[in-house]
Amino acid sequence: MSMDEYANLPRRQREILSAIVRQYISDSTPVGSKVLAGVSPEQLSSATIRSCMAELEEAGFLEQPHVSAGRIPTDKAYRYYVDHLMVPERLEVETERYIEAALAMEGGGDPGRLMEKTSQVLARISHSVGLALGQSLEDRILEHIKFVKLPEHRILAVIVSNPDLVENRVVRVEEEISQEELDRTADYMNGEFRGWSLGTIRLEILKRIEAMKAICDRLISNVARLVVWGALANDETCPVFVEGAAAILDQPEFEDARKLRDLLHTLEEKSKLVKILNGCLHSPGRGVKILIGRENPTSEMYNCTLVLAPVFYRDRLAGALGVVGPRRMQYDRAVRAVAYVSDVCTRILNTN
Repeated sequence: MSMDEYANLPRRQREILSAIVRQYISDSTPVGSKVLAGVSPEQLSSATIRSCMAELEEAGFLEQPHVSAGRIPTDKAYRYYVDHLMVPERLEVETERYIEAALAMEGGGDPGRLMEKTSQVLARISHSVGLALGQSLEDRILEHIKFVKLPEHRILAVIVSNPDLVENRVVRVEEEISQEELDRTADYMNGEFRGWSLGTIRLEILKRIEAMKAICDRLISNVARLVVWGALANDETCPVFVEGAAAILDQPEFEDARKLRDLLHTLEEKSKLVKILNGCLHSPGRGVKILIGRENPTSEMYNCTLVLAPVFYRDRLAGALGVVGPRRMQYDRAVRAVAYVSDVCTRILNTN
């Protein structure tokens, strides 16, 4: 039976499942029927609760770590809780003010610095690992490009792209190119491709090379050397910031040294982390995305939940931010925090 078919669980099962998830999130110990009987608004008997728990266990929402222990939620339970039972509310006013003030300090500067600060803010307010993914060179929008001749067959490419990013790259060439030729190349680029994404520019130039060779061989040759294989050479890396990894050390889920080592290794391996975040971001939908346990694409994060939201600049994806914590995280607060910080970052980028 699919998760959608479980969407209409009987009211009593929904209430008990919600109570188990919230209780387990609170104290990280298996939840027994006596504990639930004490907090049940209907004052249900332990026998009735045990029967309902058995039904939920059979349906895959609960598991029993030991014969004599209570039950704990499965990934399926957390997913059901997030999709059908959780009711996110506003953050505390003080927390919202802190977020606004902390990020506003970086609003007029480098967007990369803004994303770095974002990871720190998220770590602080969520007590989890804060993540922020900057925009790759491929996705940036060209505002202006300039080439400057340097000694020893080197060319400085100055790429100005939105939002307010300046990238300096040194390109080495085999033969001499005059400053006049460099200026012609820059004029061509600025005239043809201003407002295009840098990745799209590179692909378009590759298409045009053969068609334009006979018309302006020297110009298109310079464009190819300086742009396609130089300043805009395929670069899929994105700046990624990780803050607060020490926060997971106190979580009982990571008392197992191997699990902790695997997670820390994933957080340190930036290329893998970028791939995970990009994969989640480019899935359908623009809102907060939540990957729970085995929904994560790598086994090192099977004991974790990733809460992630995009950041936009002029309706284009400009980065991402989120938190990583144990599956037993305070989902309502994590979702509220990530959504709010995403909105603030998007607003700051678009008002610069």
